[in-house]
Amino acid sequence: MASRWAVALAMFCASMLLPIGAGAQEDFFASKTLKIVVGYPPGSTFDLYARALGRHMGRHISGQPTVIVQNMPGAGGLNAVRFVASVAVKDGLTLALSNPQSTTAPLLDPKSANYDPRRFNWLGSLSDDTTVCAFWAKDIRTADDLGKREIVIGATGSTGGSAIDGRLLNELFGHKFKIVTGYPGMIEVRLAAERGEVDGQCGLPGSTIKIDLLEQVASGKITVPVQLGLRSNPDLPDVPNLLDRISAPEEKAVFRLVYAPLSYMRPVMAPEGVPLDRIGALRSAFAATLADKTFLAEMSALKLDVRPVSHESITRLISEIYDTPRPVVERVQRLLGVEGR
Repeated sequence: MASRWAVALAMFCASMLLPIGAGAQEDFFASKTLKIVVGYPPGSTFDLYARALGRHMGRHISGQPTVIVQNMPGAGGLNAVRFVASVAVKDGLTLALSNPQSTTAPLLDPKSANYDPRRFNWLGSLSDDTTVCAFWAKDIRTADDLGKREIVIGATGSTGGSAIDGRLLNELFGHKFKIVTGYPGMIEVRLAAERGEVDGQCGLPGSTIKIDLLEQVASGKITVPVQLGLRSNPDLPDVPNLLDRISAPEEKAVFRLVYAPLSYMRPVMAPEGVPLDRIGALRSAFAATLADKTFLAEMSALKLDVRPVSHESITRLISEIYDTPRPVVERVQRLLGVEGR
């Protein structure tokens, strides 16, 4: 008899605990507004991803909160991350879709970022990616052509993606990229390349080719001879990844530190301190959204890649990044021009 009562009591407790947890979660999110903060202006690729996510994620959260996007541009996307990390209420109602480079900023340039990405609650990433160089100059067609003469590339500033790629290619491959900075944006760099002022640009996400430049590449107006990343972009199967041309361990470590964040190109995070049951609900909703057929159809129409990266993978890779030997970190700091800042 006693054992039957014990079983009955256990079953009762189980039946009560699960609904209470689910109900509490639904009660919290119901009639609330979930905000996705994005560190770039409206119309940017990061903004397009955030708004598409926001249109679908709410219905996968218990209580179906309203989801809005708040643009907080500035500092290469760091403003949004700083806000969510240190200002936003830690209740699960504020997320950030951040530039992946924001995860290495505290390591490489601590004065620009006073947070620890290892403490964030990552939901996952909508996609991975690589970075590419694109050239309008007719004599640059293959990876081997990059070493034949001085190549002039345009950049927005000394810490922009085009400038970083150019300096890394000079450092690791002995190329002679001349970097011309001061362009307001990458569209202006493209216009300068069309006028012949520069040969082209680097630092372009590989996905940009499909979104903006596919017709020009297909027509031969633009050549994309190289990509850089830990994994090649599946949409660029014929474009060589320069990682495959590096053999020295320290140079591979330099390459990995610079380009590892592209492995989680569109990451979404909540700050530390959010109750774990809400983080669980948000992670489940994020994963369900990225498998949602309606969401995927919209992303396909927008030409936006969806290649989900789990929160476990992001957490593991960030931990590996922060285990990089100090001499490698210092070499990358010199390469990026942030040494001693």
